[in-house]
Amino acid sequence: MLEEDYISNLEILRVLAERMKEYRLACRLSQREMAEKSGVSYTTICRFEQGKHPNISLRNFIALLRQVGMEMRMMEQVLPKLPVPPMALREINKYIPKRVRRNDSAD
Repeated sequence: MLEEDYISNLEILRVLAERMKEYRLACRLSQREMAEKSGVSYTTICRFEQGKHPNISLRNFIALLRQVGMEMRMMEQVLPKLPVPPMALREINKYIPKRVRRNDSAD
């Protein structure tokens, strides 16, 4: 990864907070309504959206995603299922040669 492509954890959290606010507003939910429906405190939501609470718990973030209808989509886009289960891939890799022998001598 190039250094110019690097995004810090705090920057990612800031973007997530901005997007969460946009989704909340698109769902026509106030911060108080979001708090009541999600079980996440009003203060946590306010601080998260303002960038003052960068360490929101994953449990709280998922609860917020659920209220805007994005929990399954987020899961599929962030960590989609592997096309081949890891144990099957391990078995397949056993049969792939690690080295290729070349016969460089001309007949």
